[in-house]
Amino acid sequence: FIIFKKTLNELSKKYHIIAPDIPGYGDSSTPKELWSFKDYADFFVSFIKNLNIKEVIVVGYSLGGGIAYNMTLNSEKIKKLILINSAGIEKTSNNQSKRDFDRLLFYLIHPQYFPTFLILLKEWVLFTFKHLMNFHHIKKIRKGLNNSFGYPNDMKIPTSIIWSKDDKIFPVKIAQKLHKLIKNSQLFIVNGNHDWVLYEENKFIDYLNKALIFYTGFPPTRE
Repeated sequence: FIIFKKTLNELSKKYHIIAPDIPGYGDSSTPKELWSFKDYADFFVSFIKNLNIKEVIVVGYSLGGGIAYNMTLNSEKIKKLILINSAGIEKTSNNQSKRDFDRLLFYLIHPQYFPTFLILLKEWVLFTFKHLMNFHHIKKIRKGLNNSFGYPNDMKIPTSIIWSKDDKIFPVKIAQKLHKLIKNSQLFIVNGNHDWVLYEENKFIDYLNKALIFYTGFPPTRE
């Protein structure tokens, strides 16, 4: 959570924040089976139940977005959903080399954000060494997740969609289609690529606060 430390600290001034590792990432263990988005969602729904939480706002970015969306399908405790440049909605290209090239090209064109690229590179190296024994298995899980997707059907809970217009991994057209399909939704489109939440952290916090206000029935737990 080092790269999101500022965001979590700011939000914790008004809200009770729970930020668990996704299994297979951070310091968590890797699932032995090839988990789908539904499997991840079931895990976190059980996690919420075990913590005896009555109501929760679920925020998901990238991979976490696909998990968050699937969590809403089988838990009445989720009262609001915030999706940010989310996976799990529409199938994307499996060409990892092209995606990596597009990402690098963005930072070469926008050198002011290059420190973020170095942070991401460092995190990738640390992740690789930490999960070296399970790295091949994690790649298989990721590949399988790209075949597990679907647009929401009759979603009723308030949903905020925050997306960057230059995302080459999950194009902004996904956000626009989501907004049309989810009647009780709001859409924010920002500048930047898939990593904008890291190099525009103040803007990210601002949009999260706007999204949280969207559901007025869930007041801050901290004054």
